[in-house]
Amino acid sequence: MYRKIFVLIGFLCLTVLGVSAQTDSATLPAAVTKPDSTVTVAPRPDSAALARWKFRRDSLKAIGDSLSMVWIKPLNPNRPDQFIDSLINLYLVKDLDFNAWAHKFTKKVNHDNEGKVRRKGETWILGFIILLLLLFALIKKYFSKELEIIIEAFYSKRVLTQVNKEDNLFNSWPFLFLYILFGFTIGVFLYLCGKFYQLTYEYDGIQWLFVLSVLVISLFTLKIIALRLLGFVFGIQKMVREYVSVLYLAYFNVAILFLPVIVAFALTPSRYAQIYIYLSLIIVAAMFAFQFFRAGATILSGYKFSKVYLFLYLCALEFCPFLLLIKALRY
Repeated sequence: MYRKIFVLIGFLCLTVLGVSAQTDSATLPAAVTKPDSTVTVAPRPDSAALARWKFRRDSLKAIGDSLSMVWIKPLNPNRPDQFIDSLINLYLVKDLDFNAWAHKFTKKVNHDNEGKVRRKGETWILGFIILLLLLFALIKKYFSKELEIIIEAFYSKRVLTQVNKEDNLFNSWPFLFLYILFGFTIGVFLYLCGKFYQLTYEYDGIQWLFVLSVLVISLFTLKIIALRLLGFVFGIQKMVREYVSVLYLAYFNVAILFLPVIVAFALTPSRYAQIYIYLSLIIVAAMFAFQFFRAGATILSGYKFSKVYLFLYLCALEFCPFLLLIKALRY
């Protein structure tokens, strides 16, 4: 009797010890380190831990599959691939006709040294413009008083009357230098205009520039001589002298105003050339219109002069030389 009781108690104790051992093995950490050793031992997971891990993996996979079924549709394996089809059509040689296949590909064209030739100005023209600026600087330095009188007399009637009474300003060195500056400044402007319109002449380069400058100086000198002869023939020397003084002042002021124009004309690209040409025409028209109105008012108020004769004079000695110069230069 007592023997059976002891056997039953022992069986129960063994059962309790086995269950506690399985529970402890399920809750063990992933690695156990012996206190007296540096070697890490990874225990083998038991069946319960392995079952829990498989359950979590299957649940996550099921969730991912469900999302892909809802939001991402599977691709049709029989769908046409446009990229592959285009490559096949491009590189497939039909009926072994390599000549027709080669015509599919465009030949490589050499585009070197193509395009419009960029217009470039001549470097020597810059040096010549610098010489003109140096000439103007010398006039400003050594004849500053005469230069101030010339500029002011063109706009002030009082100063012009004083200049006409003295009549010695136009026989001095500043007058000669300013006259040369006027001729070569207009010559440079005409030269740049000819280069812009691509006009060709018998001369070229600096020779043509000197020809233009001498031509301008000669034409305006002949005009002054013609006016002096007309004044001597008709006995109106005083009136002609006053008008010639206004002409000189207009020429010199035009030369001073044209200096920055030719500097900008020579340094800026050719697409701005027409702007400078129109600006120069406006300057010349404004200066000569001011001169005509001023001289005409003085002549008509002080002398009995027919307006018809004045109109004929303007057509013969003012407008006609400009038209002849433009026609001769083919602008």
